[in-house]
Amino acid sequence: MLWQAGDDLSAQGIARISSAVALGTPWLQVRGAPLQQSRGALLDLSVGLGLGLPLGSDVALTKDATVSVLPTVSAGRNFSLGDRPDFFRVGGSVSVLARGARTLSPSATVRDEVGSYFSAGLMISTLGTGLRGELSGRLDVPLTRSPVSGELLLGLRSPRVGPVEFYALGGPGLGNQPGAPLFRVLAGVALVTPLKKSEAPPPVVVDRCAVEPPAPECPRADGDGDGVPNATDTCPLVMGLASLSGCPDVDTDGDGVFASVDACPERVGPPARRGCPAPDGDGDGLDDDLDRCPATAGVVAFSGCPDSDGDGFEDAADACPTEAGVEASRGCPDRDEDGDGVVDRFDACRSVKGPATNQGCPATERQLVVITRERLVIRDKVYFASGKAVVLPRSAALLAQIARVLKEHPEIERVSVDGHTDDRGDRQMNQKLSEARAAAVRETLVTAGVAKERITSRGFGPDQPVQPNATPAGREANRRVEFVIVGAEH
Repeated sequence: MLWQAGDDLSAQGIARISSAVALGTPWLQVRGAPLQQSRGALLDLSVGLGLGLPLGSDVALTKDATVSVLPTVSAGRNFSLGDRPDFFRVGGSVSVLARGARTLSPSATVRDEVGSYFSAGLMISTLGTGLRGELSGRLDVPLTRSPVSGELLLGLRSPRVGPVEFYALGGPGLGNQPGAPLFRVLAGVALVTPLKKSEAPPPVVVDRCAVEPPAPECPRADGDGDGVPNATDTCPLVMGLASLSGCPDVDTDGDGVFASVDACPERVGPPARRGCPAPDGDGDGLDDDLDRCPATAGVVAFSGCPDSDGDGFEDAADACPTEAGVEASRGCPDRDEDGDGVVDRFDACRSVKGPATNQGCPATERQLVVITRERLVIRDKVYFASGKAVVLPRSAALLAQIARVLKEHPEIERVSVDGHTDDRGDRQMNQKLSEARAAAVRETLVTAGVAKERITSRGFGPDQPVQPNATPAGREANRRVEFVIVGAEH
């Protein structure tokens, strides 16, 4: 403290402040930086600890009552602006000054008790080698009976002259805490001496390609010993042929033709064509000699023939080649002619509305035929005279419905009428009986108007039971006629 002055308050019992030169509190401080932005951290972080020694002057009010302790945590980060790296820096710190409390005046209402306080500060400054500016602010929150105070400082730092730079700061104080200035001006000189690292002598570099013989990796050396220098050897680590730029004579495309004679080393082709594929006239990716439709672009799955609607059916086998359809309708889309919600291929009455529970037929007419993908399932059975191939009249309604369904569904190309018996009696007789009964049903359907080429008949005798023949009910179930769809898949 060089000089200070103040009002004479001896009448109030307050000793006059000494104006003589006095020593302030000496500080010993240590600080470490566990995080550094220059070493890849997100920011700079430092932790410090200071000790203030009570060696000042009591009469000059520069001496603390006890040893002071000052832990500090500081953080900062450099920021870029546009194409200017490290253009400015933002930092902050928090600290707590722990020291003994001391009251300056014997007032009844104490507002000047000096002691411990919490401090927080913020700073922003420009960076670089030229003139730099900085703005800082600090807020002190006393832990004693004293008001909050703060301070703002605006400063400049000169360009560095050798290891020396000059700085000056000034700004107002805020608040009435003892020690808070009305205005403060600071000036100083900083000595910056970077630590110099000892520089090791540069390593001796030996040009391995300038010596004899040159190293295997050098351009004029022959690393694989095939007589082709590395500079022109496409395969410098593998012995090869000069005609193949130093690469070995291998079958690169796996077509059985070695590279030395393969005119198309990256495309598969037969030896007769020197390893080149046959031409693809329609450009569908399939060679003409394998393309069943060489003049029309198609798909590989159909040997080069087209699938115009992309439904997975070759046009030649697609019943609707220009409309995407389903397999069950041979490439045609599902339709509902009568709009009753049952698609035509499962609708037993395609032109008359009816509920799905009655196979699309009117509810007033009980439908006995169910169309599935594999067969016509009947909800009744075909009755015959006992031991004979004579269809009884009570089956007329069922067979009439079957005939009508077949006539309304020409996409069902062919149906096999299959006859079955139980195992009672002579097996050979049962076989003949099943064949005769199936043929009798076929004739009935042909008579009802179904084209005879659409219906075949077969007899299986007792060979395909659906239930055990040990009971009357089982034998009754095994004596049956089935209608199996054996034409195009449905």
